[in-house]
Amino acid sequence: MIKQLDKDVLALFITGEEDAFERIYYTYVERVFNVSFFLVKDTGWSDDIVQEVFIKLWENRAKIQSDQDLWTYIYVLTKRLSLNKLRSIKRSYNCFERLWDGLSETSDSTYDIIAAKELKMKIQNFLNSLPPQQKKVFSLSRIDGFSYQEIADQLDISINTVKNHIVQATKSLKKSGLGQEALFLLFFLYF
Repeated sequence: MIKQLDKDVLALFITGEEDAFERIYYTYVERVFNVSFFLVKDTGWSDDIVQEVFIKLWENRAKIQSDQDLWTYIYVLTKRLSLNKLRSIKRSYNCFERLWDGLSETSDSTYDIIAAKELKMKIQNFLNSLPPQQKKVFSLSRIDGFSYQEIADQLDISINTVKNHIVQATKSLKKSGLGQEALFLLFFLYF
């Protein structure tokens, strides 16, 4: 049963009396916070919900019946706004996760592409720095995968000459700072 005092305050509130609103606010603010905190488990979000509840209460005061139990109305409003907040948080979290996954994949693949292009350019520069015959022998061996005998036959040179070119190119490769694995991997994947 609603007390007469509460009924009078409610009637004044419905007509837009700010003092009545202030009285209602201080009467129910702690209970609203407790209900919202019970549901959302966060003080910041609960503070937001308290503000939303009292804003909505003020905006919808004309719809409230003067003989209505105000706490029931506020409780239902608090519960609805708290559940909406939880849904919003879940959607935001899911969106954030999808965005983060997308950014991670994009940034990783973008980084990989940029790194591969830089590595490819360094290898091209390295190959271009070799003498022409050495470059040809090294490319046939390490990039195209021909045996020393196949290279010797194809270029009409001795196997020892092929070996010497490979040794010299490998020394140059080590001095360049590029690893043999990087060269193999890049040409295996990108050429």
